Amino acid sequence: MYIFLGIMLFSIALIVGLGIAVKHFQAYWLISGYNTMSRERKAGVDVVGLANFTGNMSYIMGAIMALATILIMAGQEVLGLIAFGLFVPITIYIVVKSQQFDGNAKGSMTAKSKTTIAAILALMVITFLAVGILLHFSSQPANITVDQHQLSISGMYGETIPFDTIGSLALQEDLPKILMRTNGSSIGTKKKGYYKLEGIDRAKLFLDTSKPPFISLHHNGKTVIFNCDDPEETRNLYEKLLSNI
Repeated sequence: MYIFLGIMLFSIALIVGLGIAVKHFQAYWLISGYNTMSRERKAGVDVVGLANFTGNMSYIMGAIMALATILIMAGQEVLGLIAFGLFVPITIYIVVKSQQFDGNAKGSMTAKSKTTIAAILALMVITFLAVGILLHFSSQPANITVDQHQLSISGMYGETIPFDTIGSLALQEDLPKILMRTNGSSIGTKKKGYYKLEGIDRAKLFLDTSKPPFISLHHNGKTVIFNCDDPEETRNLYEKLLSNI
């Protein structure tokens, strides 16, 4: 998550910085499309109006990116992705609106603009399909199996835990307060991956916080907390683990 945050902060600073450069420092060469025009075509463009519009839209996109980042860092991935989805209509609006500053276009959309919009729409479809698949798998309960020698948790962030490495095992009705997600997914009450909890710097979670109880174990210096989709199934799993350790 720290890598994600760093990338997003850099991207926000870059977008806003470009907006400031174009709008306030006349860095018109940064405007896509305008910078590749011939001198004759540039003469037909309201470059001041285009620069002001480009700068304002850069600020808006930077604000949306900041909002999406805050939501995702707070564990609200779905809302964060919805915020990111706003880039699609805004980008299309920018492409269409920019035509109004080009006196050479004579009110018609260029073939390049049409191609750009088609590419954006195609990217939107692909992105939402990919996000939908990711959300589907992230929201699925962890597949937990027990054999004679080990506990296996499959799926995203899964691992295999031999019984002889487990130092302690407990069934608890309450979770320590979740302070931060460091590397994992959080969709509503469903948590998978690495989190920082109150009193525990690094814990691996596979659980639905709305369905206690929770099984907590320590092995090889790590804390793993998990539960099943059904509370009674969690209790049965705990008894089974207890009998094997």
